[in-house]
Amino acid sequence: MPVKTATFTDLEPRVAVKKSRVFRRSRGGCRNCKLRKIKVGPISSHGSNLPPNPSSVIKPNRSVDAVYHLASIPDLLPSKEAHSQWFGTTYDTTPPAKAPIPPLKQRVSSQVASRTSSVTIELDARSMRMITRFYEEIKARFEFPAKDVLQFTQSYPFLMHATLALSLAHDRSLTSASKPNQGRTVREMKHFLQCTTLFQRHLREGIHPIDRDPIWATASWLSILLFLAIDEHDPSKAWPFKGSETADMDWLRMGDTKWKLYQLTNPHRPESIFYPISNLYSQMRTNIAASGINTVSPSLYEVCGLDGSSRYDTNPYFQAAQTVTNLKNFEPSNVPMPAAMSFITHGHPDFKVLLLKKDPVALLLLALWYSRVRESVWWINLRAMTELEAICLYLRKHYSHDVLIMEHLPSDY
Repeated sequence: MPVKTATFTDLEPRVAVKKSRVFRRSRGGCRNCKLRKIKVGPISSHGSNLPPNPSSVIKPNRSVDAVYHLASIPDLLPSKEAHSQWFGTTYDTTPPAKAPIPPLKQRVSSQVASRTSSVTIELDARSMRMITRFYEEIKARFEFPAKDVLQFTQSYPFLMHATLALSLAHDRSLTSASKPNQGRTVREMKHFLQCTTLFQRHLREGIHPIDRDPIWATASWLSILLFLAIDEHDPSKAWPFKGSETADMDWLRMGDTKWKLYQLTNPHRPESIFYPISNLYSQMRTNIAASGINTVSPSLYEVCGLDGSSRYDTNPYFQAAQTVTNLKNFEPSNVPMPAAMSFITHGHPDFKVLLLKKDPVALLLLALWYSRVRESVWWINLRAMTELEAICLYLRKHYSHDVLIMEHLPSDY
């Protein structure tokens, strides 16, 4: 019988090929690991904190969970007792403290502080993020008691609605470069309307001493919201191409109302949250130079009709021309708030009337102001995107024959 000779193939080790299978992971962790981390014997007589002999470890059985309460032990971590035996130190199971979050509740009730009605505002995660971004911007760029005002929103719904509307507007400003001429969103207008309704209802009941700071904070926010109340995207259809009786110019009329509220709430009070910045309010209200025409750029003398005897009380253009001249001393992106807002706060009453009548010199000074402060104040920039171009188009259309006006118009628009 022939003998079979072994070949090279026959001498190779045979490898059994197993079919792969999907392993199901345990969400509760490995049972054996849980057993090992608690099956630690007592400390030896010679004081060594060593784990016991493996043979002394109880093998798993069905009743082990009930005896050792494995479900109460965190997965893949040694028990408190085992940690002490192995490492000679105690094991702290207290969870680490979380990082502080902005002090803002998701439910804001007016039942106590506003004394108007039990209005409740629910804030979603997006609104919380927007408010946080808005207040971080205010704290970083302007001297304003943002933290204290944020606390007031918890109890005063009209202030919360104003804050939400401004936060939405601030979000628009963040995308204004890629999406210019954006109008107000429906949510923004809704919060603005709710703010004005609740605010007027509250004021009709009188101003209580405890409410003075929240009322002044709301008035400050409302003045900005009115400034942002421009919904026309097309500069050729925006003011001054439309009538001055429209809501587009309510920001100009708000000045007198805000000044009355300023007198009633008195932010100069030592106990007021606005007391640390009261000097800024003083600058914006009374910083009118006593000097004469030398504080105005000579290039504006003729167009504004100024001479050596011109003063704030003798020429309605004087203060606006002085403000525009002063803005040349600052970088366009770093204009201080008092200097930027003095055009509005120091404006002569007759100058505001001239603006509403679309006087060409008043329009020119407004256009120059827009062009010099828009990079520093985001809410001014949102309005200037449409209205600055609209003013330039209007003046070129109706006053192209006026050489002085044409010479001073901003060249980029």
